[in-house]
This record gives sequence, structure tokens and C-alpha cells, in this order.
Amino acid sequence: MIAYLRETSEQRINFHRLRQRMSLHRLCCMPSAAAAFLAASGSATPVHGPALPAWVMAAEAKQGLRELWTESVAAHRERVACLAGIIAPDTVHVARIRILEIDSADSVTAPAERSLQDCGAPEWMGTVHTHVQSLDDPAPAPRFSPGDRTVMSAWADRWTRQGAFCVLYSERAAHCEVYPIHQQHE
Repeated sequence: MIAYLRETSEQRINFHRLRQRMSLHRLCCMPSAAAAFLAASGSATPVHGPALPAWVMAAEAKQGLRELWTESVAAHRERVACLAGIIAPDTVHVARIRILEIDSADSVTAPAERSLQDCGAPEWMGTVHTHVQSLDDPAPAPRFSPGDRTVMSAWADRWTRQGAFCVLYSERAAHCEVYPIHQQHE
């Protein structure tokens, strides 16, 4: 604690930036969700968040998510995919994804109409999209934007059920949530 008090403001900011960049190079679990899909071992081991469901990604889903990220980075554009699986009370099981072809996406946004239409229940349980650039930081945002949350709400309203949603923000990291969180499971 004493050493921390002696640090300059600039040192604390640099340390914070270093921690952010380090998290982009390893499997990262956000407090409200999980990103277990890109673990180096092929196993589908759940990663737990506090009082929220664990997320388990099947091998096919992991491969699809890697492809989604690779395509997004190569094109310098957000990419979107549908998520298939099951939302259980304590675990979200993601079986596979289907990448959508959306021509009008850019590095910061992807239009939602196509995912709302094509990623519907019962075949699909939600969506995943990439963040390849942030407006206020050279690194992609590791969280849902207000616009993302509007789309999550629209999906849940349209399909009258809970949805599973993820944002990929690096090759090995994602933030995933079930929305709305306090709804009966199907």
C-alpha cells in the first residue's frame, strides 16, 4: 500500500494500460460472463462468473469463433454470427455458430437487422459480434456498447425469450451475457 501511494499518476495509468493489453493476449473471463471457448486445450471446461451462468463452448463453436475473429480483423470490420445451443439455469452451452454475411459493417458498427431476423429462436439462442476498434482507445472495447445492449433487448423482445450474447474483442477473449438476466429459462 505504501509503495502504491508513492507511485505517480502516470505510473498508475501505464500499469492500467499494461494490464489491459495483457488481458488481450490470454483467455479472459469478464466478471459478468465467460469466454472459455478458446482455451488451448480442446476441452469444454466452464468458466464461472459470480452468481451467473458458466459458459461452455463446444469445439465446433470455438472454431467458428476463431474464424469470425480472423475474418473481422482481416477486413477491419465488425462481423456477426448466430449462436446455437442451450441456456440452462447455471450453464450456457454453445454448440455452434453461423457467420452472417453483412456488407455494410465498418470497423465500429455492424447493422442489427440481419442478426435480429436470421438469428432467431428456436434454432438460435442469440448472437456474437466482434469489436475490432474502439472510438476512444486503440484497443477494441471489451464490453457491450449501449447500441449492443439495445440490440440484445430487441432480440429478447422479438423472440420473447432470454438470449445469449457475446462480443469478441481479441483472438482469445470475449465478454458474454445472458439477457434479460432475470427471466425464466426455456
